[in-house]
Amino acid sequence: MIHREHVAEDDRCSAVEFTSEQREWLAQQFEAMTTEVEIIRPSDWAEKYRYLPPSVTAMPGPYRFSVAPYLREIVDCLSVDSPVREVTWMKGAQICATVGVLENAIGYLVQHVKNAPVMMVTADAELATARVESNIIPMINYSGLSALIVSSDENNPRKTGKTDRKIEWEGGGYLVPFGAQNANKLRSVSIQFLLRDEIDGWPDVVGKDGDPMRLSKDRTNAYEATRKILDLSTPLVKGQSKIEERFLSGDQRRYFVCCLSCGFPQELRWNRVNAETGEVTGIVWETSDGNLIEDSVRYLCCNCGHPHTNDDKTRLLSPDYGAEWRPTATARDPNHRSYHLSALYSPPGMQTWAACVRSWLDAWDPETNSPRDVGKLQVFYNNVLGEPFKVFGEKLRFEVVSKHRRHAYTYGTVPNKWAASYCDGPVALLTCSVDVHKTNLKAAVFGWCRDRRAILVDYHTFEGDPSQLDDPGTWGELRRLIEDREYRADDGKQYHIEITLIDSGYLTDQVYRFCGEYESGCFPSKGRDPQSTNIRDKEFTEFTTPNGLRAFAITVNFYKDRWSAALRKEWDGQGLQPINYFNAPLDVTDDQLRELTVETKREIIDKSSGKRRGFEWHRPSGAKNELWDLLVYNNAAVDLIAWSVCKELGLEFTNWAAFWDHCFSVKPYFAD
Repeated sequence: MIHREHVAEDDRCSAVEFTSEQREWLAQQFEAMTTEVEIIRPSDWAEKYRYLPPSVTAMPGPYRFSVAPYLREIVDCLSVDSPVREVTWMKGAQICATVGVLENAIGYLVQHVKNAPVMMVTADAELATARVESNIIPMINYSGLSALIVSSDENNPRKTGKTDRKIEWEGGGYLVPFGAQNANKLRSVSIQFLLRDEIDGWPDVVGKDGDPMRLSKDRTNAYEATRKILDLSTPLVKGQSKIEERFLSGDQRRYFVCCLSCGFPQELRWNRVNAETGEVTGIVWETSDGNLIEDSVRYLCCNCGHPHTNDDKTRLLSPDYGAEWRPTATARDPNHRSYHLSALYSPPGMQTWAACVRSWLDAWDPETNSPRDVGKLQVFYNNVLGEPFKVFGEKLRFEVVSKHRRHAYTYGTVPNKWAASYCDGPVALLTCSVDVHKTNLKAAVFGWCRDRRAILVDYHTFEGDPSQLDDPGTWGELRRLIEDREYRADDGKQYHIEITLIDSGYLTDQVYRFCGEYESGCFPSKGRDPQSTNIRDKEFTEFTTPNGLRAFAITVNFYKDRWSAALRKEWDGQGLQPINYFNAPLDVTDDQLRELTVETKREIIDKSSGKRRGFEWHRPSGAKNELWDLLVYNNAAVDLIAWSVCKELGLEFTNWAAFWDHCFSVKPYFAD
């Protein structure tokens, strides 16, 4: 039964009268309503609003995709109306990736999308913070977005929308920058836009938390239908490159340009060889007396051989001349696009083809068709070609290391007159390292010149029983070497051993007790896996032994990589030696030199999963490698001294120029 008083009350509510002003306001609101929603693409936003200040680019001014037109398609994959969900870009250096894609995407999200939660992840938290301060904040300030950065804290309206851990903007959107090492934080929020930068520098696993690639992607699960995942990186090592794996799972797009003569579409490649004619096309150049003639560098069309100069890149890269992205594979997921671009596409005014050739000639000797410097060769593959580098796995040949034997000196002498001509000055200091075995101690003494040019000064085998600390033949001889041995150079300088590192992996207690006899200058050491991301302890970390001694953990793989490349370097005996160069005396034996050649670098394969877990240095069973290990620990010893000196000089990191200048101005490690 309906009560009449209730009906009357409802009738009164429905018959409320509006004033003329109220009716006019309502009419205006209805007239302003629209069924259209403005959707712009990130590239449209960038060309309308983006301004590049001189602090972040050599080409300041309003942003234009005409400089690097290949960027437009990539960044537009991040548009809210694009069906693409995952974007991968494997790239070389200096092709505008950070400015043109990552930063433009963030500006677009701030001003146009407004309500999206965004996460930017880099290799570590410090780099993420630096990227925000150096790139993101200037982009916001110079693109007129500052007024949109507001705080969501209604109780504190004076608080800004920017902190070290978060940037918030009008509409409810925000950006959180994290490092891949912060695995616990990668679990904490749901994200619609995930921007992952330089992923090849990320660790495979973070402690017990697992794979940061998987952890970060899981943050987007709540937005599966609308999420965007961007992966940017220069590749590093073949077989463990995350960006290559992601690239291969996408549709593998490559940027095709058209020859300015015949119009044939092609990817810019370093070189191509016609299987039938043997004709070489791609990047070509001429040299004079071994020096590059820069004006000679050309790109030859693979179809007609027409030569293009670096200045032709403006037309080659332009869609007006037919340039376009083309997929070259079928993606596992149709919503995943992957892109590859080498530094050959670097815009005019940035990295030239001549600069790419110089990088190649620094790394490769065309006369011997072999590497000059394996480290530089990897840089060329990564930064110029945008390709992962296949680590050299072949064993060093004896013929290669035997070329490091010098006729200028013999064991027990310091050849400063020779070093002054070829090592940029005399020996600055002596170091020693010791390897402990069941029946002997192996000890090597090295002299160090500028730029870590190494001179093997002495190599001893002390026979006896190292398990007995009072054994005169082993520990007794080592005491005499450390405490009493004086080396007089041929220019009159006098040296004593400045620091000794003893491998504590075998007979650990005896090593600790022996080092405990010295207040300083003699330290236990042990090898460790390369886990740290801190620049200062990339090579070593300090720790305290159970009996309170100062000791060091050495990243032996780091040093083995360095010296594997260094021992392959060639020197013609004229002019300065390359940096990180090894020298042995005339009377070094062939067997001793062969100790430098026995180890090879090989992949580590997980037996249960079959996946690659990285690389390791492998020594065949029974093979002697003592000099190789002693070279590694001696290099760590001089690095330790340089690090300590630079700390005393008030420097945050090791400054090698300052260290060498200190050695020869203060002369703390030798007497004239």
